[in-house]
Amino acid sequence: MGFWNQPLDKDPLQDNAPEVTSQDRLRGISRATQLTLMVLLVSVTVTAISILATGERNWVFALGLSVLIPLLIMPAVIYPVSCINASLQRHNQHLRQLARHDHLTGLYNRPYMLNMLERELALSSRHDYAVSVVLIDLQNNRDIIDQLGRHASDKAMQVLAREVRAQIRESDLFGRFEGAQFILVLPHTSLRDAMRISDSLRERLAKQQVQGNEVRISLRACCGVASTDTSSRALQNLLNDADYALYTARGNL
Repeated sequence: MGFWNQPLDKDPLQDNAPEVTSQDRLRGISRATQLTLMVLLVSVTVTAISILATGERNWVFALGLSVLIPLLIMPAVIYPVSCINASLQRHNQHLRQLARHDHLTGLYNRPYMLNMLERELALSSRHDYAVSVVLIDLQNNRDIIDQLGRHASDKAMQVLAREVRAQIRESDLFGRFEGAQFILVLPHTSLRDAMRISDSLRERLAKQQVQGNEVRISLRACCGVASTDTSSRALQNLLNDADYALYTARGNL
Protein backbone atom coordinates (compact mmCIF):
# COMPACT_ATOMS: atom_id res chain seq x y z
CA MET A 1 0.00 0.00 0.00
CA GLY A 2 1.05 3.53 -0.55
CA PHE A 3 0.67 4.53 3.08
CA TRP A 4 4.05 3.14 4.16
CA ASN A 5 5.94 6.03 2.58
CA GLN A 6 3.59 8.74 3.76
CA PRO A 7 5.24 11.31 6.12
CA LEU A 8 3.86 10.89 9.61
CA ASP A 9 3.93 14.59 10.43
CA LYS A 10 1.66 15.56 7.57
CA ASP A 11 -2.10 15.59 7.90
CA PRO A 12 -3.45 13.96 4.72
CA LEU A 13 -6.74 15.82 5.11
CA GLN A 14 -5.14 19.26 4.79
CA ASP A 15 -5.29 19.34 0.99
CA ASN A 16 -8.74 20.71 0.30
CA ALA A 17 -7.93 21.66 -3.30
CA PRO A 18 -6.29 18.68 -5.02
CA GLU A 19 -3.68 19.49 -7.65
CA VAL A 20 -4.16 18.42 -11.25
CA THR A 21 -1.42 15.93 -12.07
CA SER A 22 -0.11 14.72 -15.43
CA GLN A 23 -2.17 11.57 -14.97
CA ASP A 24 -5.29 13.69 -14.49
CA ARG A 25 -4.45 15.59 -17.69
CA LEU A 26 -4.11 12.35 -19.63
CA ARG A 27 -7.50 11.25 -18.35
CA GLY A 28 -8.86 14.68 -19.28
CA ILE A 29 -7.54 14.34 -22.83
CA SER A 30 -9.03 10.86 -23.13
CA ARG A 31 -12.41 11.99 -21.82
CA ALA A 32 -12.44 15.14 -23.98
CA THR A 33 -11.58 13.07 -27.06
CA GLN A 34 -14.37 10.58 -26.39
CA LEU A 35 -17.02 13.24 -25.80
CA THR A 36 -15.87 15.31 -28.78
CA LEU A 37 -16.15 12.31 -31.10
CA MET A 38 -19.60 11.51 -29.72
CA VAL A 39 -20.82 15.08 -30.25
CA LEU A 40 -19.18 15.16 -33.68
CA LEU A 41 -20.98 11.97 -34.69
CA VAL A 42 -24.33 13.30 -33.47
CA SER A 43 -23.75 16.66 -35.18
CA VAL A 44 -22.87 15.09 -38.55
CA THR A 45 -25.78 12.63 -38.31
CA VAL A 46 -28.35 15.32 -37.50
CA THR A 47 -26.98 17.60 -40.23
CA ALA A 48 -27.04 14.80 -42.81
CA ILE A 49 -30.65 13.94 -41.93
CA SER A 50 -31.63 17.62 -42.18
CA ILE A 51 -29.95 17.92 -45.60
CA LEU A 52 -31.79 14.86 -46.89
CA ALA A 53 -35.09 16.06 -45.47
CA THR A 54 -34.87 19.64 -46.79
CA GLY A 55 -32.98 19.03 -50.02
CA GLU A 56 -30.35 21.59 -49.07
CA ARG A 57 -28.11 22.27 -52.09
CA ASN A 58 -25.17 23.71 -50.16
CA TRP A 59 -24.70 20.46 -48.24
CA VAL A 60 -20.91 20.61 -48.28
CA PHE A 61 -20.91 23.86 -46.30
CA ALA A 62 -23.48 22.51 -43.82
CA LEU A 63 -21.51 19.31 -43.22
CA GLY A 64 -18.32 21.31 -42.84
CA LEU A 65 -19.89 23.41 -40.11
CA SER A 66 -21.23 20.29 -38.37
CA VAL A 67 -17.66 19.00 -38.19
CA LEU A 68 -15.82 22.26 -37.50
CA ILE A 69 -17.98 23.62 -34.67
CA PRO A 70 -17.67 20.55 -32.37
CA LEU A 71 -13.93 20.33 -33.08
CA LEU A 72 -13.39 23.96 -32.09
CA ILE A 73 -15.72 24.21 -29.10
CA MET A 74 -15.92 20.82 -27.41
CA PRO A 75 -12.23 20.22 -26.53
CA ALA A 76 -11.85 23.75 -25.13
CA VAL A 77 -14.90 23.24 -22.89
CA ILE A 78 -14.58 19.59 -21.92
CA TYR A 79 -10.81 19.26 -21.36
CA PRO A 80 -10.43 21.57 -18.32
CA VAL A 81 -13.61 20.21 -16.75
CA SER A 82 -12.45 16.62 -17.31
CA CYS A 83 -9.05 17.37 -15.74
CA ILE A 84 -10.66 18.82 -12.62
CA ASN A 85 -13.14 15.95 -12.43
CA ALA A 86 -10.32 13.37 -12.72
CA SER A 87 -8.40 15.16 -9.96
CA LEU A 88 -11.45 15.20 -7.67
CA GLN A 89 -12.14 11.50 -8.28
CA ARG A 90 -8.53 10.64 -7.42
CA HIS A 91 -8.67 12.81 -4.29
CA ASN A 92 -11.97 11.28 -3.18
CA GLN A 93 -10.58 7.78 -3.67
CA HIS A 94 -7.60 8.75 -1.52
CA LEU A 95 -9.93 10.06 1.20
CA ARG A 96 -11.93 6.82 1.14
CA GLN A 97 -8.70 4.89 1.62
CA LEU A 98 -7.69 7.13 4.51
CA ALA A 99 -11.07 6.60 6.14
CA ARG A 100 -10.42 2.87 6.45
CA HIS A 101 -6.64 2.71 6.94
CA ASP A 102 -4.32 3.40 9.83
CA HIS A 103 -1.80 6.03 8.71
CA LEU A 104 1.12 4.57 10.71
CA THR A 105 1.03 0.94 9.59
CA GLY A 106 -1.04 1.06 6.41
CA LEU A 107 -3.36 -1.56 7.90
CA TYR A 108 -7.13 -1.37 8.15
CA ASN A 109 -8.30 0.68 11.13
CA ARG A 110 -10.61 -0.42 13.95
CA PRO A 111 -13.97 0.81 12.55
CA TYR A 112 -13.36 -0.83 9.20
CA MET A 113 -12.17 -4.08 10.79
CA LEU A 114 -15.22 -4.29 13.05
CA ASN A 115 -17.48 -3.67 10.08
CA MET A 116 -15.76 -6.37 8.01
CA LEU A 117 -15.76 -8.82 10.92
CA GLU A 118 -19.47 -8.34 11.43
CA ARG A 119 -20.01 -8.95 7.72
CA GLU A 120 -17.84 -12.07 7.84
CA LEU A 121 -19.75 -13.43 10.82
CA ALA A 122 -23.03 -12.95 8.99
CA LEU A 123 -21.66 -14.82 5.97
CA SER A 124 -20.30 -17.61 8.16
CA SER A 125 -23.68 -18.03 9.78
CA ARG A 126 -25.38 -18.24 6.41
CA HIS A 127 -22.89 -20.67 4.86
CA ASP A 128 -21.90 -22.51 8.04
CA TYR A 129 -18.14 -22.11 8.24
CA ALA A 130 -15.83 -21.17 11.10
CA VAL A 131 -14.34 -17.73 11.65
CA SER A 132 -11.48 -17.18 14.07
CA VAL A 133 -10.17 -13.96 15.57
CA VAL A 134 -6.63 -13.39 16.82
CA LEU A 135 -5.83 -10.36 18.97
CA ILE A 136 -2.10 -9.62 18.77
CA ASP A 137 -0.56 -7.38 21.41
CA LEU A 138 2.96 -5.97 21.25
CA GLN A 139 3.64 -6.88 24.85
CA ASN A 140 6.91 -4.99 25.32
CA ASN A 141 5.86 -1.81 23.56
CA ARG A 142 6.26 0.18 26.81
CA ASP A 143 9.82 -1.09 27.21
CA ILE A 144 10.60 -0.06 23.65
CA ILE A 145 9.26 3.44 24.29
CA ASP A 146 11.14 3.81 27.59
CA GLN A 147 14.47 2.59 26.22
CA LEU A 148 14.43 3.64 22.58
CA GLY A 149 11.73 6.29 22.28
CA ARG A 150 8.43 6.76 20.54
CA HIS A 151 9.91 6.57 17.05
CA ALA A 152 11.23 3.06 17.78
CA SER A 153 7.76 2.05 18.99
CA ASP A 154 6.28 3.24 15.70
CA LYS A 155 8.93 1.29 13.85
CA ALA A 156 8.19 -1.82 15.91
CA MET A 157 4.50 -1.66 15.01
CA GLN A 158 5.36 -1.21 11.34
CA VAL A 159 7.64 -4.25 11.52
CA LEU A 160 4.89 -6.27 13.23
CA ALA A 161 2.39 -5.24 10.57
CA ARG A 162 4.78 -6.13 7.75
CA GLU A 163 5.69 -9.54 9.17
CA VAL A 164 2.11 -10.60 9.85
CA ARG A 165 0.91 -9.44 6.46
CA ALA A 166 3.65 -11.50 4.82
CA GLN A 167 2.33 -14.69 6.48
CA ILE A 168 -1.43 -14.46 6.10
CA ARG A 169 -3.71 -15.33 3.20
CA GLU A 170 -5.29 -12.78 0.87
CA SER A 171 -8.70 -13.70 2.26
CA ASP A 172 -7.61 -12.88 5.84
CA LEU A 173 -8.26 -9.45 7.31
CA PHE A 174 -5.60 -7.71 9.36
CA GLY A 175 -5.83 -4.33 11.06
CA ARG A 176 -4.67 -2.16 13.90
CA PHE A 177 -7.18 -2.40 16.73
CA GLU A 178 -5.92 0.17 19.22
CA GLY A 179 -2.52 1.34 20.45
CA ALA A 180 -0.09 -1.56 20.06
CA GLN A 181 -2.87 -4.11 19.64
CA PHE A 182 -3.82 -5.66 16.32
CA ILE A 183 -6.65 -7.89 15.13
CA LEU A 184 -6.48 -10.72 12.63
CA VAL A 185 -9.68 -12.21 11.19
CA LEU A 186 -9.34 -15.71 9.74
CA PRO A 187 -12.32 -16.90 7.70
CA HIS A 188 -12.75 -20.67 7.19
CA THR A 189 -10.34 -21.32 10.06
CA SER A 190 -10.99 -23.50 13.09
CA LEU A 191 -9.81 -22.69 16.61
CA ARG A 192 -7.07 -25.31 16.36
CA ASP A 193 -5.71 -23.89 13.12
CA ALA A 194 -5.95 -20.34 14.47
CA MET A 195 -3.94 -21.35 17.52
CA ARG A 196 -1.29 -22.85 15.28
CA ILE A 197 -1.18 -19.69 13.17
CA SER A 198 -0.90 -17.44 16.23
CA ASP A 199 1.99 -19.51 17.64
CA SER A 200 3.79 -19.31 14.31
CA LEU A 201 3.32 -15.54 14.13
CA ARG A 202 4.52 -15.10 17.70
CA GLU A 203 7.69 -17.08 16.98
CA ARG A 204 8.34 -15.13 13.79
CA LEU A 205 7.88 -11.79 15.53
CA ALA A 206 10.28 -12.81 18.29
CA LYS A 207 13.03 -12.94 15.67
CA GLN A 208 12.46 -9.29 14.74
CA GLN A 209 14.25 -6.44 16.48
CA VAL A 210 14.20 -2.66 16.71
CA GLN A 211 17.46 -0.87 17.31
CA GLY A 212 18.49 2.27 19.16
CA ASN A 213 21.93 3.79 19.45
CA GLU A 214 23.40 0.90 21.45
CA VAL A 215 20.38 -1.23 22.29
CA ARG A 216 18.47 -3.86 20.35
CA ILE A 217 15.08 -5.04 21.57
CA SER A 218 13.31 -8.09 20.17
CA LEU A 219 9.58 -7.89 19.61
CA ARG A 220 7.57 -9.80 22.19
CA ALA A 221 3.97 -10.39 21.20
CA CYS A 222 1.19 -12.34 22.84
CA CYS A 223 -2.00 -13.54 21.19
CA GLY A 224 -5.57 -14.16 22.21
CA VAL A 225 -7.56 -16.49 19.98
CA ALA A 226 -11.29 -17.07 19.77
CA SER A 227 -13.36 -18.92 17.19
CA THR A 228 -16.98 -19.46 16.29
CA ASP A 229 -16.16 -23.15 16.84
CA THR A 230 -16.38 -22.58 20.58
CA SER A 231 -17.80 -19.07 20.88
CA SER A 232 -20.85 -17.17 19.74
CA ARG A 233 -21.16 -15.71 16.27
CA ALA A 234 -22.15 -12.43 17.91
CA LEU A 235 -19.46 -9.83 17.30
CA GLN A 236 -19.06 -8.60 20.86
CA ASN A 237 -19.08 -12.07 22.40
CA LEU A 238 -16.37 -13.26 20.01
CA LEU A 239 -14.21 -10.23 20.76
CA ASN A 240 -14.74 -10.66 24.50
CA ASP A 241 -13.56 -14.26 24.27
CA ALA A 242 -10.49 -13.22 22.28
CA ASP A 243 -9.75 -10.46 24.77
CA TYR A 244 -10.03 -12.88 27.69
CA ALA A 245 -7.70 -15.30 25.90
CA LEU A 246 -5.25 -12.42 25.42
CA TYR A 247 -5.48 -11.52 29.11
CA THR A 248 -4.75 -15.14 30.00
CA ALA A 249 -1.79 -15.24 27.59
CA ARG A 250 -0.32 -12.11 29.17
CA GLY A 251 -0.47 -13.73 32.59
CA ASN A 252 1.42 -16.77 31.32
CA LEU A 253 4.37 -14.76 30.03
